Amino acid sequence: MKNPSYIPAKDSLLAAWLLNFATRATASPATYGLTAPDALAITGVKTAFANALTIATDPSTRTPASIAAKDAAKASALAVVRPFAVSVSMNAAVTNENKVAIGVTDRSATPTPIPAPAVAPDISLLGATPLNQQLQIKPVGASNKAKPAGCVAIELARSVGTVAATDPAQLSIVGQFGKTPLLQSFDAGDRGKVVTYAARYRTRSGPGGVSQAGPWSALTSFVVM
Repeated sequence: MKNPSYIPAKDSLLAAWLLNFATRATASPATYGLTAPDALAITGVKTAFANALTIATDPSTRTPASIAAKDAAKASALAVVRPFAVSVSMNAAVTNENKVAIGVTDRSATPTPIPAPAVAPDISLLGATPLNQQLQIKPVGASNKAKPAGCVAIELARSVGTVAATDPAQLSIVGQFGKTPLLQSFDAGDRGKVVTYAARYRTRSGPGGVSQAGPWSALTSFVVM
């Protein structure tokens, strides 16, 4: 069966689409005419494909065998998820807004405002040098760094102090970034202080043409070298 146009063909985009589909199906299966066992099956093949994709794209583990395993996991994921996606897209009881949210609208149709992302990012420290930190940001629970479907930017906020921040309101927006890793630099006076980060995903547009922001990540702190 040919994939509907809303299911991406590119591996990294498919992984992000599956993550969003599985996250929303798990959080509220009845909203999409699905059941808890359906969501469990979707999550299982989503995770298997994401793990296989990570192995197949890492230069240290990329081999003909790992690529073949990734392709097999992709085929399995599509075989399981495709019928659920078609069912949701054709279910008159599922609102158009929810169809857009879970990613089952026709991409060739008239664009529909993109809802706010449902997935929060996870922040980790890839490396640090004096007055510099390199951050990796990926969706919570994901094995690769692809942004959730419909998202075009990562919004990053941070604060620097003698102790870690405990409230997102204490942080200031640094900017929006298209991809990670992200390099963050500090002033000489920040050496030995604690920097606290939070991040969230943003869409290109949403209701009224306004970009929509997803939930903030957990606050994550590191000491500045």
